Amino acid sequence: MATLKERIQGILLREKLISPDDFERALEEQRISGGDLSRILVEKKLIDEEQLASLLSEGLQLPIINIARLKIDPAVATMLPVDVLKKYQILPVSRLGDNVALAMADPLNVFVIDNVKALTGLMITPIIGRPKDIEMAIEQYASPKANDSFEKIVKDIKDAEDLELVNEASDKLDAKEVESITQDAPIIRLTNTIIRQAVMAKASDVFIEPLEKTLRIRYRVDGMLREIDKMSKALHFPIISRIKVVSNLDIAEHRLPQDGRFKTMIDGDREVDFRVSVLPTAYGEKIVLRVLDKNLDRIDIDKLGFEEEPLRRLKAACMRPHGMILACGPTGSGKTTTLYSALKFVDSPGKNIVTVEDPVEYQMKGLNQVNIRFEVGLTFTATLRSILRQDPDVIMIGEIRDSETLDIGVKAALTGHLVFSSLHTTTAAGSIVRMVNMGIEPFLLASSVNCIVAQRLLRRICPHCKEEYKITDTVYKKLDMKRILPSKDMAFWRGKGCAQCLGSGYAGRVGINEVLDMTTSLRRQVLARAGELALKAEARKEGMATMREDALIKASKGSTTLEEVVRVTAKDES
Repeated sequence: MATLKERIQGILLREKLISPDDFERALEEQRISGGDLSRILVEKKLIDEEQLASLLSEGLQLPIINIARLKIDPAVATMLPVDVLKKYQILPVSRLGDNVALAMADPLNVFVIDNVKALTGLMITPIIGRPKDIEMAIEQYASPKANDSFEKIVKDIKDAEDLELVNEASDKLDAKEVESITQDAPIIRLTNTIIRQAVMAKASDVFIEPLEKTLRIRYRVDGMLREIDKMSKALHFPIISRIKVVSNLDIAEHRLPQDGRFKTMIDGDREVDFRVSVLPTAYGEKIVLRVLDKNLDRIDIDKLGFEEEPLRRLKAACMRPHGMILACGPTGSGKTTTLYSALKFVDSPGKNIVTVEDPVEYQMKGLNQVNIRFEVGLTFTATLRSILRQDPDVIMIGEIRDSETLDIGVKAALTGHLVFSSLHTTTAAGSIVRMVNMGIEPFLLASSVNCIVAQRLLRRICPHCKEEYKITDTVYKKLDMKRILPSKDMAFWRGKGCAQCLGSGYAGRVGINEVLDMTTSLRRQVLARAGELALKAEARKEGMATMREDALIKASKGSTTLEEVVRVTAKDES
């Protein structure tokens, strides 16, 4: 009878998931360094986690469990310490008498099964779970703060009447009294929970909004606003004051907008930055927290979701010795991530790269990054003039907000510098018209601009509840797919909705874009002061795929839905 290792090798070779040489190298590494063979195969990217789960299921004759579809009893999930669950990637999912079903990322690890049996005194039935599913379920059911809901914390705040009096008399309180209120333990706990749950939900923004009689908490997740909770209006003043204190803002100022930032540690080892915006409204001060994800792993030009031809054009523009490259789109469309990915692509020890931003969102080694401070006169224009005296090779301007900044950027591009920047416009062709309206002569733009990238973010289909379907002739014609998708019989996908995506059918986001490469014919159009429609038509003749077309390609590949395509992108003009 074949051993388990031989069965796994047979499945790998039969399905052509791995070559015999790669498998032998993985075995050799296991003999030298020890550890699990399955972990080595995944770490060396010889197979992915999904393939590993299917492989173990067939080899061990064990079922794969979809943890996202289970409702796990917290008492069962917490029968083992959280550090043990995270270390071994395991989770108890059900108990029947003296038998516990244990979801395991690696059911080959018999030592873990023996340890769990010793810790619980129960019989263990191993089942296979995907590592990501187990990790998310641990956070949901077994984390010490998993059940730390707003309602539970608010119930702990006994002195609600006193808070109401403080709220009414807030204008009469001095700074010391306000600060003492913000040090109250329940208020700290409530504020921390709002922040922590936002990070765990992968929210990009947190909205703390006073209404007439209540305080509303909303998160923006995958670009869509979700109402999380409504609580007593009495909690508004303490929460706002607490956030002002940690952001070093003026806690006594309630009439003017304020901006600040703070950073906090999540789960003891994850540092997260927040940008704070305070705005006085009719019912009190509203606060919006922008969650700044400083994960540099996603700063990679090859992982931004560009199709092959647009990516080639963007890389070619980045490799030119001088000129301007612009990223365009509304707030929150991923412009900064695109710019930093391009900077990382051109970065080398032989280049002097300087950035000027408000504020610096990603801190990257090897870059000279300047944080704008308007209160002391450190503006974009003043900083750019100084930067040009620092002999830079590459300059990144966080955002072009006025004609003076644009003028300096264009002149820097014309005098031998590679300039990256962002602009708030809706389309790539519209950016050229916008810059002409800002006072830049067309002949300067024709000579300085290399490439313009316009982009948006669409919600990605949840992989756990993804289903295939066929479109009708009406949809095919109405969305004008003929230019991009020759056959109407292609399959499309959508999410049914599951516990993993909170019933939305979406999880995460994918970028769509249009890359306008400034060709000779386009430069002639710019010199002739052509309008946006004429410039876009010329760019399409030169091979540019519009955002709507790029979105349709993403939908045909199963990354997003046609509903998202229609929601986010506009129909292309004839």
